Amino acid sequence: EIAFFGGSFTAIDRDYMVRLLKTAHSFVVQGRAMGIRISTRPDCINEEILDILKQYGVTSIELGAQSMQDDVLKLNLRGHTEADVENASRLIKQYGFSLGLQMMTGLYGQKDYMAYAVDTARKFVALQPDTVRIYPTVTLKNTMLEQVFLSGEYMPPTVEETVEICA
Repeated sequence: EIAFFGGSFTAIDRDYMVRLLKTAHSFVVQGRAMGIRISTRPDCINEEILDILKQYGVTSIELGAQSMQDDVLKLNLRGHTEADVENASRLIKQYGFSLGLQMMTGLYGQKDYMAYAVDTARKFVALQPDTVRIYPTVTLKNTMLEQVFLSGEYMPPTVEETVEICA
């Protein structure tokens, strides 16, 4: 498969997105690839976008949901809500795409990292995704998350705690 990951594919310039899809689709038509996978934000999915993705042979869509708690999503400036994840998931499945959900553990604002992870996992299961990726939050330099970490407002889980939560 050809994959467009590492960003919000459906949020890039529309003409550029379509050019990329046309190029990738030519490989699918030639039998050199079985399909196209993308990752994107839950708030960047709608029927118009899904029509375009279907037209060019996209088979799987992963949503960077990260969390299913609106307070945590807001604190981490994710730009979407739990309802956005639910709505996008429903549409993706209605259109016949494979649905993937991405979960990020240890986000800023989670008071009990394990409880938040379990809550998000249960809500993901209710959406019946085909795949789920679970990965920990990483604090990068020159970001808002680094600022709240340095101020003492955010204490990420230890490596041991992260392994237990992800497991």
